[in-house]
Amino acid sequence: MNYQIFIRKYYLLTILLLIIFYQGCTFEKPNKNNGFIQSSTGLKYKVLKEGRGEPVKVGQEILIHEKMLYMNDSLLFNSRNLPHPVKVLIGGNQVIKGIDEALPGMKKGEIKKLIIPPHLSKRIGTQTFPHPDSTLVYEIELIEILN
Repeated sequence: MNYQIFIRKYYLLTILLLIIFYQGCTFEKPNKNNGFIQSSTGLKYKVLKEGRGEPVKVGQEILIHEKMLYMNDSLLFNSRNLPHPVKVLIGGNQVIKGIDEALPGMKKGEIKKLIIPPHLSKRIGTQTFPHPDSTLVYEIELIEILN
């Protein structure tokens, strides 16, 4: 008889603890976009800092700083470790497709965060780094418009 009472009390205590735990949990509906806009190609981007002046167009040369990371925030590259910003001809196939797509319309001083799917981050030739099937995160800052 004592064993049955013990089991009932244990069962009730377990249920009570589960109810308390459940009440303490907050269930937020996940925000799928987190403020990102998705283009028709699958590129996701959001402006972290607004720029000033005229927006850049295809065919213009610009100086940018770029930071490249994996989705888990592992840093792959940061141009701020170089002596100078990176010079890019917009639309000149000098950068991966995802960046080329994101640059037009940016203004001097603007910072954009990009989530670039693998099909927009392929490089010409054999690619071993970063892994060709990786979704990459970039932060691009437009430093200067050269022409």
